[in-house]
Order: sequence, then C-alpha cells, then structure tokens
Amino acid sequence: MAYANSTKTFLQFCGAAALALALTILPSQSRAQDVSAAQGYVQANVQTALGILQDTSLSASARRDRIHAFLLSLLDTQRIALFMLGSAQSTASPDTVAAYVTACRDFMVANYDSKLGSYAGQTLRVTGAVEHAPGDFVVSAVLVDPSGAANGKTPPEVDFRILAENGSFSIVDASIEGVWLAIAERDDFQGFLSAHNGDVAALTAHLRDMTAQLDARAG
Repeated sequence: MAYANSTKTFLQFCGAAALALALTILPSQSRAQDVSAAQGYVQANVQTALGILQDTSLSASARRDRIHAFLLSLLDTQRIALFMLGSAQSTASPDTVAAYVTACRDFMVANYDSKLGSYAGQTLRVTGAVEHAPGDFVVSAVLVDPSGAANGKTPPEVDFRILAENGSFSIVDASIEGVWLAIAERDDFQGFLSAHNGDVAALTAHLRDMTAQLDARAG
C-alpha cells in the first residue's frame, strides 16, 4: 500500500491532474484572505504537531494517543476513505461501507503514527498556497532540517490539499515531491478490489490486518 510503503515521515506527511481545475474569478482581496487563511491553518497545525512530538513530559503512549486524536481532528477521513473506495461503494451495503470507512480511518492514522519514530527535529515551512476552486486550496511547504543535514540540497516539497466547508478547514490529501498519496492509495485499493471480485469486506479485512501489523511495530 502506498501509505504503508512510500511515506517516509509524518512531516514528509488526488494527483496533479486531478487538481488542474480552472481558477474561479473572485475578488482579489477575498482570494488573498482565503489563501492566507489556508496557509495559516497548515502552519499552525504543523506547529501543534511539532509541539506534541517534542513534549518530553509525555510518555510514548500518551504522545501516541495525542497524535492520533490530533490527526483525526485534521483529516476528513470519511471523504478520503470514500474517494479511495471509488465506485465499489455503490454496490456494497451501507453497513459494509461503514465498516470499511472505520477500518480505513484506523489504517490511515496507524500508518501516519508508524512514521513518527523517524522524526528527528525537522520542521515544515509554508511557502505559498493556490486556490484551485472556491474553498479548494493547495498549500505548499518545504521540509527543513534545523541541523543543516541537507548539505545544500533543495529541501523536499510537501503539498497539502485543503478544503474549506462550513467555516472550517480539513486536509484531504498530501503530496510528497509530486506524488499525491490519496490517488496512489486509491490505485492500490482499486487493484485489490479487482483481484478480489470487488469484495469490499475483503478490503476491510485487509486494512484491519495491516493496521494490526503497524500497531504491533509501534509497540
């Protein structure tokens, strides 16, 4: 799976074509304010995550619980899960889809959590944002190593797709150096379904197995 095998860190925590939407003409002042708010949302929440990771007063389990809760407050897990499931949701029962959404949510959070062990003091610096459609933003950032370990190399770029709905923001995808994770994961999910006769329950069981493996590694 792309999340399990490709993501290198939480902070290094759907493709460019899917985001190539025509810009809607809005008053420039309103657009600037909206873009600034989206940038501020990403920067503020990155700082919150860093604060949790750097809090030495927390036990490992308490830090993990706090990060789990924080991730769930940021991610629109149902939207992401249904996007990755695709048309299979139309042929599965509501109970089967609901069980899948829960398993997918747990898998996403466990997978992000599994990457936190490699955190080594990096930070994320927001560099800009673009509104591709009303309420649909891509916020760009770079991963910065404060120790200077990059040795002059260009810092890796991380982009976040942010949606604004009902007065609040949520993260629905992230790109590491041009690879959008939800689209890559959708391809994996669709491949699994194709190999298992579209059996959503089988995909759900597979996600639960992967989550259990990730949790076991995290200890």
